Amino acid sequence: MNKSITVKVLSIKDGLKIYENISFIRILSKKYNLLIMKNYLPIIGEIDGNVEIEGDISLKIQNIKGYYINKNNEFNLIIKEEL
Repeated sequence: MNKSITVKVLSIKDGLKIYENISFIRILSKKYNLLIMKNYLPIIGEIDGNVEIEGDISLKIQNIKGYYINKNNEFNLIIKEEL
């Protein structure tokens, strides 16, 4: 499987972190669930819940409020606050 999503996570607590070679991002928000994979359509949204990032690394970011944008296989997450 060709892993080709780049993920950038920005938070006040940890600053900017960049993750390469990601297979998928799972968003588990209060109002919806979303699975973002390679070549997924451009999308922007708000998160009130959890984010899972899977690829060369496995990362779970839990209980956050924030915003995301996905475009051209680049996923940007801005964490507003951690609950």
